[in-house]
Amino acid sequence: MAEAKKLGELLKEAGLIDDFQLESALSHQRNWGGKLGTILVELEFIREEDVAKVIADKLRTPYADLFGSEIPEAVIKLIKPDIAKKYVVVPVKKEAGGVVIAMSDPLDIDAIDELRFITGLNLKPALALESEIKLAIRKYYDHEEVARKVRTSFKEISGKSSGKMEIIRGSDLNMAKAAEPEAANSLYSKEETAQQTMLDHKIRMDALISLLIEKGLITRDELVSMIYQKKLGL
Repeated sequence: MAEAKKLGELLKEAGLIDDFQLESALSHQRNWGGKLGTILVELEFIREEDVAKVIADKLRTPYADLFGSEIPEAVIKLIKPDIAKKYVVVPVKKEAGGVVIAMSDPLDIDAIDELRFITGLNLKPALALESEIKLAIRKYYDHEEVARKVRTSFKEISGKSSGKMEIIRGSDLNMAKAAEPEAANSLYSKEETAQQTMLDHKIRMDALISLLIEKGLITRDELVSMIYQKKLGL
């Protein structure tokens, strides 16, 4: 059954990642935690939009546009701020017999079950980019002014336009690569960009080290010894 497949398997079947990339990300996940899709994006093995496209296309999961219109306060209050931040989800709208929630990985059945138990709600997962969910959390729960990263919207690509919160079926999606580096960079200072670059390098190095250790190509003691010798200039 499609819903039983893991995200990594779906991405590999789609030809978006290879075995090495998947193993590196899984190794990083086992050692440092985190969601597989997020790790793959941070390692720059895949684009966030591609992860969303695979989930939508393979599972016919609806997509929630979090910035198409305002989400009513009564809906936001259905999930408490700490729960929304912990699970990185946002309630989108009420539907007959349940509540639609936006999440970056609707394949995460464990998280959905936990959320249903905690909230007591009948939850219906919908797909959204993790970056946009985090922006929506800041907007609706922290009441911050947020700047949405400029990208071609799902609404524009699919040729649909309405003032209502849209739920678009996966078959309607045709992701386009965001190509506005100047607009994106304008949101960050040079210092922030440098810090993000350092973080990206650290994440990639952590994944590579974790994989080397798991494959038995190097031990932790050998790694510590190498680092110590480098510091001494040996």
